[in-house]
Amino acid sequence: MSPTGKGKQDIRVSMDKDTYRLVKRLAGVSETSMNSMINQAIERFLESDDIQSVIKRHRLEEDDEE
Repeated sequence: MSPTGKGKQDIRVSMDKDTYRLVKRLAGVSETSMNSMINQAIERFLESDDIQSVIKRHRLEEDDEE
């Protein structure tokens, strides 16, 4: 079974060492995982007004698999 669980997709993220260290330390003092922090950041990014307008303009939320 995949460690990501049902309905999830693994991705790989590369970042510079300083950013990695900061995120890791922040996760530690926040008592959360780096994975959770990165997911939360992506969700906030996707909810931003400018990104929402791009999503709507290009109909990116439409399901292509139907």
